[in-house]
Parts: sequence; structure tokens; C-alpha cells
Amino acid sequence: MYYVYEWYIVQTGEVIYVGKGIRNRYKVRKHNRFFNDMIQRFECDSRIVKEFETEKEAFEYEYERINKLKQLGQCVCNIYDGGTGGTTDWWTEERKEEYSKKNVMKSQRQRERMSNANPMKNANVANKANATKKRAVIIGDTEYDSVTAVCKKYQTSYSMVASWCVNGRTSFGEPCRYKDGEISSPLGHKNDGRNKPLTYMGKQYNSSADLARSIGIAQTTAARWCRNGRDPYGNECKYNDDRRAVIDSTNQSKVAVIINGVWYPSKEQARKAIGVTAYTLTQYLEGKKKDDKYDCKYGNQQPSRGNTNNSTTEGSTTNG
Repeated sequence: MYYVYEWYIVQTGEVIYVGKGIRNRYKVRKHNRFFNDMIQRFECDSRIVKEFETEKEAFEYEYERINKLKQLGQCVCNIYDGGTGGTTDWWTEERKEEYSKKNVMKSQRQRERMSNANPMKNANVANKANATKKRAVIIGDTEYDSVTAVCKKYQTSYSMVASWCVNGRTSFGEPCRYKDGEISSPLGHKNDGRNKPLTYMGKQYNSSADLARSIGIAQTTAARWCRNGRDPYGNECKYNDDRRAVIDSTNQSKVAVIINGVWYPSKEQARKAIGVTAYTLTQYLEGKKKDDKYDCKYGNQQPSRGNTNNSTTEGSTTNG
């Protein structure tokens, strides 16, 4: 089943476009630049005007409808008079053959030129293209022709070498920079902490990734230590530009802890007693992690008033 449809401005009813179609053609919102501009500026909708058994009948009515409306000053988005299926009437067999003969892209000379210049087929072209993208790197007194060469030498990643160049030093303390002197964030990423120098237990590290690799922990764990300013054992761990005061690890470890009603003079003794890590115990004490086997609280913490068998209905007297 064929039909003729039209698009119109909802507010005024003015028909802006008429076309021939089948199935859901009348819903298509893209025809030509005039039409596309019109539906952007006005609220428009479409409707089927008349249905036909043959395509020929539909084309004939489309032609009549467009010309009738154009006499009324409408159908401003129809470039052609209709009845021929758009612009294909000029694309004859003769024109196709003529275009094919004159198409420079089909000449043997052009095809050979494009083939020779294709880096996927010509190793010399590929090497020249790569050379323009290489950035020489200098580490200590040694010059490398690219970041890739450094990756192979140090068995590390591209992003890590790039971070060395940004921070001016490798993870091993060697001076490192791009030969051209330009500094940019590695791979275009923001410096989110993975490439920031830090201090852990008095030792300098180029980044949290360096620290993680050095002591055998996950990079996310090292980054968390830096954000907290210390590791789970109270040792100082922070970025060099962090000006926060860090809790003294000695005093931190001597905070009294009560577990299941048993008082311990320090967190270290408490964690050993129940066989957990310092980090896990801290999670219990701060309520970030729970275990029904342990009721954990600091020695000066207010009791929970009956939430456990060991708590009392009276408040702690340690706070006055």
C-alpha cells in the first residue's frame, strides 16, 4: 500500500512538505536542509493524506498536491515538484558511465599512489608516521628515542613512564624528562593522585603506584592510605603537598579498646587478642564494618545502653 503524506505546522495548519511513502515513511523527520530547519523552529506534525494501490498513482497525486499547495504559497520545503521519487531522475545510465570514466579515484595511477602511501601496506611510511609522534626521553645521562623504548628497558607501562617525565624523576630516583622539555599530564588524564609524589614511613615515593609496587599492596590501598594520612598501623603516609597534621602513631596505638567487655590498654594488644589486622579492628571501632562475634569500642566511648550482654544501662564515667 502506497500513500501521500504531508508535514504541517501545528499552530497554523500550513503544509510545509508533501511526499510519497510506504510503511512508516511519513514519520521520518529528515528530508532536506529547508525541512530540517523548519521543524527545528516550529512545532510540526505529519499525516497521511491519501492511500493508493500502485506507486504510479501515488506519484501522480504527490505531484498534483505539491503544485496545488505551492500556488497557495505552501510546501516551502519541497525543492522539486514531486512525482519522480526525488532527485534520481537526472542520474541516468549515460551520466553514471561518464562519471565513472572521469573519476580520478578510479585511475590506476591514483590507486597505486594511495597504496604506496598507506602505512598499513608500506613499512617505511609507517615508520615515518610513528617518528612524528615519538618523544625522546632522557633518564639520567641516557637518551631514549621514545617512551616505548623506556617501557621495554624498565619493563613498565607507558603511563608510568609518562608520569616519570611529568614528575621529573623515576620510581628509582633517577632524573627523568622529555627531551623537548614540554610537560603534559600523562595520556591527557588529570593528576588524580596516582602520579603525585608521597612520603611513607619517612621514605619518598614517586606515586601511590610506586608505593604499592614496592611493598606489595594494591594501588587503590596505597591511595587510600594517602587520603587518610596514615596506614592501618598508624604510620604516616601522605602526599608531599598534603599539609594536614597526622596523628602520632605511638599515641594512636596506645588508645584503650574494649572488646566484648574486656579492656585492652592499646589497639595493638586488642587486635592480637582477637586475631585481626589493625585495619579491620579500626573498621570495627568506627562502625564501618560489623561482626556479631565482637562488640568493639574505644575505652572512653559511651556504652550502647543494652545493645550487648556486656554493656550497662549507665553511661561511661571516663568522660566525666
